[in-house]
Amino acid sequence: MKNVFLILCTLLFLFSSMPMAFAQDGDRTESDFVFIDPAGKKGFMFGINIGYYLPNDDPTSFYDGTPKADGFLDLGSYIQLLYIQQQFQNELGNSVSNFQLVEYPTDMKYTNTVAFGGNVRYHFNWANAIVLDANYIGLKTVDAFVLGYDDPNSGTSQQIYRNFDISGKEDRLQLSLGYQVSLAKPTDIAMHFEFGPMMTSIKIKENNFTVGSRSFSILRAQSVVGNNQVLNNSIPNITSFGAYVQPGINMEFDKFTIDLDWRSSFEKIQLGDNLEAKYRLNHMPMVRFVYRVSVKGF
Repeated sequence: MKNVFLILCTLLFLFSSMPMAFAQDGDRTESDFVFIDPAGKKGFMFGINIGYYLPNDDPTSFYDGTPKADGFLDLGSYIQLLYIQQQFQNELGNSVSNFQLVEYPTDMKYTNTVAFGGNVRYHFNWANAIVLDANYIGLKTVDAFVLGYDDPNSGTSQQIYRNFDISGKEDRLQLSLGYQVSLAKPTDIAMHFEFGPMMTSIKIKENNFTVGSRSFSILRAQSVVGNNQVLNNSIPNITSFGAYVQPGINMEFDKFTIDLDWRSSFEKIQLGDNLEAKYRLNHMPMVRFVYRVSVKGF
């Protein structure tokens, strides 16, 4: 995260420190590195987004293995299945037995990640535009649970406690339709503000834990009656709605615009039926590189 802020600050410093000697030439404003045509910033623009997604700090309890609604198997019950215990023994040694879940993950949170996307905007004039964004975000969460089992070397019932990783992965596609307003008269560096509704589509990819070299999936594990096995079913896509606000700085070139933005979004996401659904605040500093399809005067 520090590297992203450093890059953004460096870019801002470089562009803001350039000398800007203005001279009027009809409707065009000349600076040392760009011609600005106030009447020319009209029409469609296309670009790409590169951001750094900062998810909220709420626990990701969907992935922690705790008991949930019907169709989900508790991690504590899962590791008591006979064939699971046999696989544990294969990984940790045949003399190791009587596995028990001692503690669920206690601080399972999403990790920060890079986001990529694209944008289309239509400028009514220099100061007003409609902006459509589509951003892809691959989120991960990792923590550890505690497993206890008898110490095969003690000759007593003394137990060994070990941590094992448990993780979750999901893909998010964020679509937003915003209204952007310029906060300054036409110039090569200015501020703008953007806001609007957004929709987030979520695809759950993985919910695994590892013991030794083996990975086990607990993604919506369902017990099969009459058999000591489980059946893993996929989770359907989840769609949520929210809104975002986005202040930023735009730097203008002849046929390009570079936006340095900070997006704060309010999203109501519910991954499980029995998990509390509430609006959560997420952030994403990002850079937009936008190409102006047609520019009056160029």
